[in-house]
Amino acid sequence: MNYFKRHWPETTGSESTNSWGTSSFWFETDEEYKVLRQIQLFANGNCLKYDATYSEDKFGGLAEIPLDAEEFKPYQIGKDEFEEQWLISDYRQFPEIVITENVLWGQPRLDRRRLAVGDIVSQIDIEDSLVLALQDYEITLQEARQALHYCRTLQCVKDKPLKFCHNCTLRVQQEGDADGEEQDNWKRAERLFKKYFTQ
Repeated sequence: MNYFKRHWPETTGSESTNSWGTSSFWFETDEEYKVLRQIQLFANGNCLKYDATYSEDKFGGLAEIPLDAEEFKPYQIGKDEFEEQWLISDYRQFPEIVITENVLWGQPRLDRRRLAVGDIVSQIDIEDSLVLALQDYEITLQEARQALHYCRTLQCVKDKPLKFCHNCTLRVQQEGDADGEEQDNWKRAERLFKKYFTQ
């Protein structure tokens, strides 16, 4: 493994993060300098953190192109320094997904929308077309990806919502009330995520 720390003296230019200021990057790479883990700490204190299990969201993502070995050689650091920063860096994953008590009875949903994660999973499955589902719900590709990833990893169980999605067997376990329409949404989400978002 290789480890690097590099300050970037410019802002991102992205609408969502440009106001956060300049930033410093920490990278862990393999022998071919492909990035495995990445931290980006901004001047205002905000942090982005990505690895193979959580590789992108609306704010950024794991570097897809290997680092230039010669260019990054002056920025090499030790493993301990990287690991310490990885441990202390706090980042709330799935920024597109929120849980609020007074909207949709506390189900996980898209931020600024009354649209539950489970409904997105179901619509993509029913349409058998990601494009049609995006059009039907007027959501972005990134929002669909985040919803599927959130569901497939059972992030909702970690978040402990007031209510699980109405069409999921987790809701049945929570309330003991079934109407025959519920499914193991995380299994559907896993299948759909692999179909549309993995090579």
